[in-house]
Amino acid sequence: MLAVITGGSRGIGESYARQLAARGYNLYLVARDAARLSAVAREIRATHRVLVEEIVLDLAQVDGAERLYAEVRSRRTVPVDVLVNNAGFGFHGEFADMPMPRIQDMLYLHLVTVTKSMRLFLPEMRERRSGTIINVASVAGFLPLPYISLYAATKAFMISLGASIGREAQAYGVIVQTCCPGQTVTDFHATAGFAEPRYAVGGVQTADEVVSDSLAALDHPREPLVTGLRNRLLVQLLRILPRGLVLRTAARHLKPS
Repeated sequence: MLAVITGGSRGIGESYARQLAARGYNLYLVARDAARLSAVAREIRATHRVLVEEIVLDLAQVDGAERLYAEVRSRRTVPVDVLVNNAGFGFHGEFADMPMPRIQDMLYLHLVTVTKSMRLFLPEMRERRSGTIINVASVAGFLPLPYISLYAATKAFMISLGASIGREAQAYGVIVQTCCPGQTVTDFHATAGFAEPRYAVGGVQTADEVVSDSLAALDHPREPLVTGLRNRLLVQLLRILPRGLVLRTAARHLKPS
């Protein structure tokens, strides 16, 4: 069994790597940070005795998905059973101050690369009537969020795309899961530029808890998958509260100090 995991050198991606390795999956781990990627791969090999290959690649590039697919095809001897599209990042601040290169990177990574990767890997899964694609989105995708506006919008795209493609793919025995964590203890806040973590109502999970929920739900697929009971209750609440109230509350909470 083979799993390809993007953003596999830290956080939720690293947890997918460790938990899938514990289930006996060989791994292709993809990330930009070669040193961190090598350290994670070495630890997993030693702990689980599975094949772990490293693919150092910037998936925010225009041809990132094509390069990933070509690299995997050149290395593999067995089909890809699981694709985890986890690579991503946030940006905290006013949209008008967001550097254009960061806007472009986020759009390519969250939208273009995820879409292309699904299109490249899905046909062979469909042909053999087996396979799983997990796209890591966020509960942020369920509503507009001032000061992390582009991040929330790209995650909304992923939720919509995953639901529709998942319905198409299920006729062929392929599972498409859009995993939507809430607040998770990772380095997301630091890399997004938050002065300090902004943990809000909805519960805080560890990366391991998010991934455990995700993998357990593959036996009973639902789309999208919101991890954590408190996060699921929060999403239900957001659907009935007035949109203006939600936006004002989010803006107060997320406005940079």
